[in-house]
Amino acid sequence: MMRMARALLSLTLVWTALICTALPAEIAKLPEPYQSLAELARGAPPEFTADALLRIVEQWREQGRPADKDARRDLIEEAFRSAAAAGFPVRMQGLAGATGDTASGSLSRAYALKLDALSLESRAVHDMLPLDPANARKLFGEIARPTLAPLTCDDALVYDLSDFYQSLSAVVNGTFTPKERAKDEHLSLLSDYLGQATSPLELAPLVQVILGASLTEQQKQALMARLEALLESMQTDDRSFSAALSALHSLSLAELQTSLEKYRRRNHECASDASQGDKATPPAKKPSTPKLDPYWQSAASKRMLEYGRKLRYSEGRALTDADRSTPEWQQQVADYLNLMSLWSADQENSEADYYHEKCIVLTALIELAPPGPLTDKLLADYVDFVGNSNLYRESPAEWFSEPRALLDRMEPMPAIHAKILDAFRRSGNPVLNLEVALERTLAR
Repeated sequence: MMRMARALLSLTLVWTALICTALPAEIAKLPEPYQSLAELARGAPPEFTADALLRIVEQWREQGRPADKDARRDLIEEAFRSAAAAGFPVRMQGLAGATGDTASGSLSRAYALKLDALSLESRAVHDMLPLDPANARKLFGEIARPTLAPLTCDDALVYDLSDFYQSLSAVVNGTFTPKERAKDEHLSLLSDYLGQATSPLELAPLVQVILGASLTEQQKQALMARLEALLESMQTDDRSFSAALSALHSLSLAELQTSLEKYRRRNHECASDASQGDKATPPAKKPSTPKLDPYWQSAASKRMLEYGRKLRYSEGRALTDADRSTPEWQQQVADYLNLMSLWSADQENSEADYYHEKCIVLTALIELAPPGPLTDKLLADYVDFVGNSNLYRESPAEWFSEPRALLDRMEPMPAIHAKILDAFRRSGNPVLNLEVALERTLAR
């Protein structure tokens, strides 16, 4: 699954041409500094373009800034078109216990940024709703449903379509005129999407949409009956079934209990997720646990991890700021960096694993180092490393999860945080430059 996930993420050069042809013929001019921000955003990979344009629109809305309605509409539509070319087609999330220092954990943190096509498009629909409800519904109808490939019990990531279904709920409740509602057009739309569900991970979000929809009780009961039929006929895989069970049980809907029981008896939980002592749950097909692909398994990475701990602890106690300001400690760091220079991607399971492991090491060093020349060198090394990583082209959202984590981790340390922003600004990387401009202009 990990290879398949990364294969889906590969960025191609075609996105530039696709976006350019999809943009409106004329885009309304924005007031500064937003015009400059938008232009900077258009030089980044599509998921970052979409995110930045939506952040501009959302700040206008939250802060009540005057802005031309047509300009906001144009930005949202542009963001929507850009989002379709994002490297991640649909968000996934890591299972409990699978989000530590592992390949699946890194991917889960990257997905949590919501830079996938489906989340960004759904967000654009939400942002369009208060401006132009009819256009919001039109955009929602243009969202291409991603193919949810079957998972196995080895998979540590499962699909998360929650943002998509929240947008469906908003569209059903907020975009139909009284005349359209009298014709049950909102009911037809919801019914259509109910019929398109293919994964058990969609069932609980669908129930929430039905329960929150502005429908008569009779209409809700009719949709719940369709959902019961879907439960009894849906073909599923063990991992998706296991991951969906807790959310389905939390619904506690009497009308679904019989269908849910049949559904559980017809399918199998993965062994690691099976309910303990629950006789109603059939035994798993075979013992299995998610494959976690843990970091720090190679001789080189173990050495980096072991020596790195010595920079943080001594004889079981955490080193103080004073300890880390001594010439002896700074010499240890210099020796550690020399050791790091011998570490390379071909010593790890994949280039992505090496990227995340080295970023973790450098982030820890930046956090530990006292302000001064050493911090400046570490930041320069960090920016040089991330700026030259192939992961930027292969999977930009996964790549960005590390710089984003560095910024978030150092936010309580304003002086270091400001230095990081300066280093990112000087990097020449389109995404890092854009993030600095956004942080300095917009409220995150």
